[in-house]
Amino acid sequence: MIAAAAVLGLTGCAENQLPELTEEEIRAVGEYVAITMMKYDINHRSRLMELTVIDPESVTPSETDDSEQSVGMRPVDDTPVVNAPEKEKEEAPAYTVEDVLALPEGISLTFQGQTVCESYPEESDFFSMGASDGKKLLVLDFLLKNEGGAEQTLDLLAQNARFTITINGEYSRNALATMLLDDLATFEGTLAAGDSAKAVLVVEVEDSMAGEIASVSLKVKKDEKACAIELLSP
Repeated sequence: MIAAAAVLGLTGCAENQLPELTEEEIRAVGEYVAITMMKYDINHRSRLMELTVIDPESVTPSETDDSEQSVGMRPVDDTPVVNAPEKEKEEAPAYTVEDVLALPEGISLTFQGQTVCESYPEESDFFSMGASDGKKLLVLDFLLKNEGGAEQTLDLLAQNARFTITINGEYSRNALATMLLDDLATFEGTLAAGDSAKAVLVVEVEDSMAGEIASVSLKVKKDEKACAIELLSP
């Protein structure tokens, strides 16, 4: 069709002559014309692909479903599912009581025992504290020891730590603020190498609990540091 149009277009020129072509050019034009005519010939069927008209009534529902599901990836039953790695939980750093109280190097703190009494100390010329009505005092005894080779100075008052005592797993109280010279929360002193000193924490308990203390735990907290110690287990 293009070649025919070109030929017709040349008829309007002043000279009614066809352009001179070589045999190779004539063959190329002929092949192009043949291919173009075959392409637009409705009676011609390509050997590579045939376009057929599909009757909608002849398509079964299963065939329709398959054609709709063919878009995208189809799930495979035996494909293993890989879970995304879970973010590791950050564990809180573990501190010892020496860490929380910022005790000097070589100084250790150990629990020595407990006493239930009406007043503490029972005999003192300086200061003695008594329990409230219907209550008793639970006195926890500790030992500060310098296990290093040099003299060390302790100032626990400056640490401003908080001591929470839990009895039988449910009764929790903060240690009482006292004027005792050996109060662990306010202890000040110097320990030579190998020396030790006694320190206490005091808390009030109900009279009914005095003879039924099965477990005692201590939580020491200062700023962002904290530790829990099981002093007495059932």
